[in-house]
Formats: sequence, C-alpha cells, structure tokens
Amino acid sequence: MDLNEALKMLANPTRRAILAWLANPNEAFEDYSQLYPYEMYGVCASLIQEKVGLSQPATSLCLKALQDANLVESTKVGKWTYYKRNSKVVEQVLAALREVLSE
Repeated sequence: MDLNEALKMLANPTRRAILAWLANPNEAFEDYSQLYPYEMYGVCASLIQEKVGLSQPATSLCLKALQDANLVESTKVGKWTYYKRNSKVVEQVLAALREVLSE
C-alpha cells in the first residue's frame, strides 16, 4: 500500500477509531453481543455502526474505504458482513511511516 494513500485513509478519525477497535474487539465491544465469537469472523457491521454512532450508509462508506485500502477484511455470513483488521497491512503502513520519519 502506498504510504500517502494510507495516511489519507487514516486522516479520518472514524476510520482510525474503527481500526483501533478491531485491534482488540473483545475489549472494544465487550458491552455488545453477536452470534459468533469475534475471533471467528470479526465484528458485525451493525455493531460497528452502533458503536460509531453514524448512519448505516456513513458507516458502510467508512468500512468500504478501509476494505478498499486492505486495512480490514470482510466476511459475509448470511445477510451480515463481519470485519477484521488486516494487522499485516497495518504493520506494513506503520513500518513505512517509521522508515520515512527516521530518514
């Protein structure tokens, strides 16, 4: 992923919050319940929407942008979509940023 594109993506506080929550969903969503354990498929989009406090379309746009940037992965289960953080890509972005800032 291009670092500049990643930084544009992370400039949005809602997208940053979602990525942070998905890093540790058991803690971030401890007051919420869903059918499957978070480790299985990730967090249901409806829980993310509820926690972020945005409309469904606005939440979907944030999640789509994160998915297009490969920062999250999605799994469709029935009519529901679940999201997990793509930690490998997040780490690559962080490493690229560290490298650029330490030059």
